[in-house]
Amino acid sequence: MYEDSIVEKDIITLKIKVQTGEGPHLHDNIELLYILEGTLRLTVEDEVFSLNQDDFVIINAGKRHSYLASENILLGVFAISYPRLSDMLNLDFLVFWCNSAIDKSEAYEDARRTIRNILNQYFGNRSKENIYLKSQFYFLLHILTSNFLLNPKDKRFETGKNRFDDRLYEILHYIQMNYNKDISLGDLSGKLYLSNAYLSKYIKKRLGISFVTYLNQIRLQHAVSDLLHNNGSIIRIALDNGFSNVGAFNKAFKEAYQMTPSSYQKKFKAKEGVFDKQKEAEDLIQDRLNEYFEKHPNMASDSYTDQEISADAAVVRELHKNWNEMINIGAASDLLKSDMQEHVLMLRNKLNLEYVRFWNVFSAEMYINIKAADGQYNFDRLNRVLDFLVANEIKPYMDMGYKPKRILRNLHSALVEEELETKSETQEEVGAFISALTVHLINRYGIEEVETWYFELWKEEEESRAEDCSGEEKYFRLFDTIAGTMKQYSPNFRIGGAGLGIRFGQKNFKDLLANWKTNHILPDFLTLYCYPFTPGELEGKQVTKPSTDRSYMKNQLIMARELMEEIDFQVKELHVTEWSSTVSNRNVFNDHCNKGAYLVKNMIDSIGLADLTGYWLGSDLFADFYDSQPVLNGGCGLITKDGILKPAFYAMDFMNKSGKQLIQKGDNYIMTYCGHSNYCIVCHNYKHYNYSYFLRMENEIGIREINQMFIDRDKINLKFHINNVKNGSYQIKIHSINQHHGSVQDEWMRMNLITAANKEEIEYLKRVCTPRLSVIRCDVKDSTLNAEATLEPNEIQYIQIMYQY
Repeated sequence: MYEDSIVEKDIITLKIKVQTGEGPHLHDNIELLYILEGTLRLTVEDEVFSLNQDDFVIINAGKRHSYLASENILLGVFAISYPRLSDMLNLDFLVFWCNSAIDKSEAYEDARRTIRNILNQYFGNRSKENIYLKSQFYFLLHILTSNFLLNPKDKRFETGKNRFDDRLYEILHYIQMNYNKDISLGDLSGKLYLSNAYLSKYIKKRLGISFVTYLNQIRLQHAVSDLLHNNGSIIRIALDNGFSNVGAFNKAFKEAYQMTPSSYQKKFKAKEGVFDKQKEAEDLIQDRLNEYFEKHPNMASDSYTDQEISADAAVVRELHKNWNEMINIGAASDLLKSDMQEHVLMLRNKLNLEYVRFWNVFSAEMYINIKAADGQYNFDRLNRVLDFLVANEIKPYMDMGYKPKRILRNLHSALVEEELETKSETQEEVGAFISALTVHLINRYGIEEVETWYFELWKEEEESRAEDCSGEEKYFRLFDTIAGTMKQYSPNFRIGGAGLGIRFGQKNFKDLLANWKTNHILPDFLTLYCYPFTPGELEGKQVTKPSTDRSYMKNQLIMARELMEEIDFQVKELHVTEWSSTVSNRNVFNDHCNKGAYLVKNMIDSIGLADLTGYWLGSDLFADFYDSQPVLNGGCGLITKDGILKPAFYAMDFMNKSGKQLIQKGDNYIMTYCGHSNYCIVCHNYKHYNYSYFLRMENEIGIREINQMFIDRDKINLKFHINNVKNGSYQIKIHSINQHHGSVQDEWMRMNLITAANKEEIEYLKRVCTPRLSVIRCDVKDSTLNAEATLEPNEIQYIQIMYQY
């Protein structure tokens, strides 16, 4: 028998079973059986019921029952404490009438939704101390007691009550509480003020076995657990569980298990041991559950959240799209590779990106030596990079700093970590080199062209946390040298920095900006990094941990703006040069629909807060390594290494198609005017992670576990009412990306996660990974256009509303 159980010290517990049968038994708790998969033939007293998938039934306390199930059974068993529920409701007797196989009502659907949510929330993580999960258990009790608990005046109540009266409960409860003591039928009869003969007949009639047999069954249940999990002697286990001596224990044990306790212990602790067998059982349950969740990705998503949205089409303002100007690509040397150039052109052509950000311009791979004698600098490789960009009307966003090459598995572990060899150049050497570089760029590309580029100097993040200011001063001196030298040739050159993260403290951020204002050249633009991680402390050490803030980027930008205003730190532009939900390039969420919804949400959130945002990262080629043979490997790119478009790509594509005038935006949508009585809506149903995600290393989360790690699985129904529109006929086109349409990860799963895809399979994925398109017609007579969008969890939609002439 395999089962998985929650150790939930509460009024309700849950087990998952895959055993195909269980003989007649009864218990003093109320039991709810839920069929996740398979079929089950249930016998309760003299009645027989057939239950199919998603059926559930409540078995009242004290009712003898058994079942036979199909081989593929996956059964959820909720045990509800009779005494605790009785005390909570202040009722002496509890009788439920609940069986979806023979009864139908909306209450059954309410219960199903909650049960699915419990299952969805629970099984992504083995730690069960979760407030939200407990609230769902209690909400389930609310549904059951509100809809299926019988009123004492109901005739069915007497039928149920007679099957389980207070006397039987007292008997069962007494035995459970005292099984480990020297108790007898006489002790129990004295407590109940009954004769031994009457009580013996009563127990035999109600339980089907004698008092001694039932008592020994309970004792043996606990003794077996001790044999497997404790290191005590056979004598100690026998006495601890109420047996008078070893002989009585051996006799009862041999009758039940056909072997002695010591033989049983040796058999089940042999070789792998009981814990290995328990782990094997748990793994079997988890595998079955993962298969179940994979087959039913939206199992808890039949619950809807409705939003009524009214907007005035006559009130508009200009929309600055900060998200489609720049994308991060990698080191300058990456842009020398033909496959990376191909991906850059794909992103440029499909997303109309203006800038490509790259770094490590002066690395050994680029053959540039700042300390070269007599100023003989080799710009050949840099020329090839810049020539490629300029020829394709792409502008460079050039980070002038030395950045280590890191491909991260998770926040604390790297696949690749290569520190660049930095040379201790003098200020004079740096100044001479920057002067030569500036002259070279002007002569090769023209001063007007170079004035449209961005030059950034990145600052090592740890330096901003140092107690002394030596790191800051070193950075400021270098920035002054670069900016001062370049601006001698044109004051219009745009030079900024420093890739700061506010997450390391408002005070550090504010102090750094205040120091920058003091006797230093100010940047033309300030750059921030925005990854949802926060500092913390563990065992006295400083650590970085994931932030649970679902609006982290928006809140960090608001905070940055406030701090800049507080110290009057004025710059022309505020850039977020790197942002994503993770720094990991081995995180399966990067390939999921959730990443697309995350991008749409944050692009909407950042409107008006940042002048430019650069998503991390353009292509999965950046994180190519020995382990990246599969179609997907959890890279941060908008496109896979094979050029397949991910949901994250379509998020940016949808947002790029927004109109130039903003009508209104909200938590889940942005509405724009596109001219000529045409409108556009981009909306999302982003689901934030639940506690399970934050307790795991990102790279250890399996692709089949994803759907278990969201705070809920509710759909949303957005009802738009756009006022002051032109009367007439409109065509509405809805482009959708969800787990059924356009998601490369889900399509790959439907191909059984093939490891080495051939050319035909890659081309197939490129063809099918496109948005679903549906078209409807709408007539407007009262100047109000009504449109509706229903989104599954993590779905994104681009809705075109076009006036028909």
